[in-house]
Amino acid sequence: MDPRLQAHRAFLPDQTELARLEMQAAHIRTLQHGRTGEHLPNQSHSHFLGRGLDLEKVRAYSPGDDIRAMDWRVTARTGKPHVKIYREERQRVMVLLVQASGSMLFGSAVTTKLAQAARMAALLAFTVQRRRDRVSVLFSGDLGGVEIPPSSPREAMWRMLDFLSSGDNGSGQPMPWGQRLASMPAGRTVVMVSDFIGWDDDAWQGLRQAAARHRVSAVQVYDPRECAIPDMGLARMSGPEGGVPFLINTGHRRAREAYAACWEAHRQDLFRRLALARAPYWAVSTTDDPSVCVGQMAGLLAH
Repeated sequence: MDPRLQAHRAFLPDQTELARLEMQAAHIRTLQHGRTGEHLPNQSHSHFLGRGLDLEKVRAYSPGDDIRAMDWRVTARTGKPHVKIYREERQRVMVLLVQASGSMLFGSAVTTKLAQAARMAALLAFTVQRRRDRVSVLFSGDLGGVEIPPSSPREAMWRMLDFLSSGDNGSGQPMPWGQRLASMPAGRTVVMVSDFIGWDDDAWQGLRQAAARHRVSAVQVYDPRECAIPDMGLARMSGPEGGVPFLINTGHRRAREAYAACWEAHRQDLFRRLALARAPYWAVSTTDDPSVCVGQMAGLLAH
């Protein structure tokens, strides 16, 4: 049992709030269906879900084949063009990767970043519920690693809250999410919900590799006090992921400006790395209504 997760329980959504989030997701679906026009019968399109395809075979190229399906390795080896043939999964799966690390336990107002990430995950899951698609959740970070296998959105969310509220850190080790995503069928929609603090080169490489195989989006969860701090005298702070504590005199204007500049540098680096991976970006603070962010994601991903 991780004591940090146990102390975090009070900020998590309860049964009543989970039901409210499910209702909000239904409202988002209604708005999006009206916004995107007429839907043809038997269409299995979803605003959030990718193709969810399994590789069935590789065969020689025929005129009219989609060039995006070219298997360049086989083409180079044989000297003749070949394409990949996929089989669509009967049920599509959306993967929610939630960062479960010490930095996500921070919150200066009504909630913490991890609790807000849980609300985002619930809204995203419930938004695809109408298609009877499945949701998988991966938790990774210094709080432990847990994988919730593909299941109904409602079951996945209950299991997610059970993990967060129980303080059980699963394996006790960070989830090797890069390897896990690489082993999944190509074409899934992956939404990474994180503050992206403390990510090393291996994590960014994992994101790029995932983006090459799946449809990856990123949601940055942040707290307003991470962007700027008020004049509150001498304050004790910690570095990323519970680093060595230090004192900062917030009464000095230059100290506050340097603090804000560090945040802006982090944000610009995040923009650059996500752009390289061609991963769409959204942000939600601990004081925002997460349903607004999910509504924006639905509209953009529909195109």
